[in-house]
Amino acid sequence: MAVLLLVWAASAAGLVLGNATPSVPRGLYLRADPQRAAYVTFCLERRHREAPWYPRLCSPDAPDGLRVLKRIAERRPDGSLIVEGDTPGALDSRVLGPVRHEDARGWWKPLLLIDPEPASRASADSQQPSKGRP
Repeated sequence: MAVLLLVWAASAAGLVLGNATPSVPRGLYLRADPQRAAYVTFCLERRHREAPWYPRLCSPDAPDGLRVLKRIAERRPDGSLIVEGDTPGALDSRVLGPVRHEDARGWWKPLLLIDPEPASRASADSQQPSKGRP
């Protein structure tokens, strides 16, 4: 019970983030320094306004909306980020384009992962020919 209260308090203080979606590993993420973070939460830009998922997510029109959590795949010299998810059709840079640094709302590193290798990635890996493994 004490552990749950501690996690709840850390979450309320913005120090811990829970993720239950399959797009990145399920679990708890700890707030991190931007330069050392492996994941980022961010808001959408106005240019995404016509997309059907825009009203449900954090954006200039809904700054308190649900923030998107994705793995940082690349940090560009201009400060923008290429982000990726683990599932086909994930709402990541393949769909959104680069994420501007000013749209980042939180920087995270894994604390406790429940599903460190999502099923979509594991099944794709199992269909690849083995490379030197028995």
